[in-house]
Amino acid sequence: MTPIAPVLHALPSTGLRFAEAVLPGHPDKLSDQVADALVDLALHVDDRAIVQVEVAVHDHRCHVNGRISTAGTPLDRALVEATVRGVYERAGFGVPFPGVGDGLDYQCPHPSNVEVDLTCVIDVADADEQAVRELCDDQAIHVGYAIGTPETDWLPMEQHLALTLRDALLRRTVEDRTLGAGPDGKLLIALRAVPGIRAGFVRWVPVWVVSSVQHIVAASVVKLERALRELYTQVLVAESARMPDLLAPPPADFVVRVNESGPFVEGGPINDNGQTGRKLVMDFYGPHVGIGGGALSGKDPWRLDRAGALRARQVAVAMVETGFVCEARVTLAWGPRDERPSGVVVEADGRVLPADVVGRWLSKFDLSLAATHRDLGLARVNWENTARAGAFRGRLSPRLLATREVGSQA
Repeated sequence: MTPIAPVLHALPSTGLRFAEAVLPGHPDKLSDQVADALVDLALHVDDRAIVQVEVAVHDHRCHVNGRISTAGTPLDRALVEATVRGVYERAGFGVPFPGVGDGLDYQCPHPSNVEVDLTCVIDVADADEQAVRELCDDQAIHVGYAIGTPETDWLPMEQHLALTLRDALLRRTVEDRTLGAGPDGKLLIALRAVPGIRAGFVRWVPVWVVSSVQHIVAASVVKLERALRELYTQVLVAESARMPDLLAPPPADFVVRVNESGPFVEGGPINDNGQTGRKLVMDFYGPHVGIGGGALSGKDPWRLDRAGALRARQVAVAMVETGFVCEARVTLAWGPRDERPSGVVVEADGRVLPADVVGRWLSKFDLSLAATHRDLGLARVNWENTARAGAFRGRLSPRLLATREVGSQA
């Protein structure tokens, strides 16, 4: 066995870990949601649809390029444009804030004013091409990771907490419109590692959270800052009570910094351009785990960057669920026309496992593209919701993937 440095369950040399997350109105994440809404639209009419689109947003314009090919008849372009505008509304743009000012103000762009530039190919799929969806159409590398803490959805603690805080922030901006906050926003959390209580794992202490959240002009900045400081602290206290041997409560010197760049009135694509695939590290496991593959969003689930990444994660989770492994990393490598990966590397607790041991771990999984698509129910997933919520939370069963829900401001 070849030893490698353990990734996360050992005490890191700096003692600190970081992770970030963004709200649905962030321009990069807005682009991901638009791209995946188009995947959903195509799969609704053809579960073998060929979709590979890139989306860029800026100001009132949304550019979509790439390809959407469906069997029988092409998608209606007017329906595609309406789908794009619907994503803006579900992200929170154009939705008023009752109780703030005159109650009519909203964040731009209003969905009805979005100019959709469809430079993508929208056509009828070639039957011969669809017939070989079970074969890889490109080379690819995918890394699946899991740590043996079901309390964190088998994700690194910092990644779990960033997503949990983001979810709480999203709920607050949706449910309490008197804050006048959203739909753009982001946060970054820092944790410090201390000697662990649970065997094989360190314990984490929250150090600080930095957050920038968009708000309308009439919103009370003082009220917003106080609300977010209380919210983040309450969430971390609750999480530490839920898993005290893995996470300590925020100490006396814990700091929450809100909108320190000043008023954040213009946000989303009005303030900055966004593009599909720019939040790759956030979409996977955070900055301390290699991700291997390409962007998730904008690709139909027969594409390896989607299917291969999900299968690798599923195998890693299954390994740590046994209790025999604290940390698992599964790497799959593919070449063009592969039916199943040409190369597999499995690491357990910092050790690269020999082939015979890998074979035993993988004996319950068919790594072929066809089986992955079938077993995970990838044709039934709501990919737009997945772009908002995160692709690697939970065990990746078809039920969890297909029913994942995230709050909407629509």
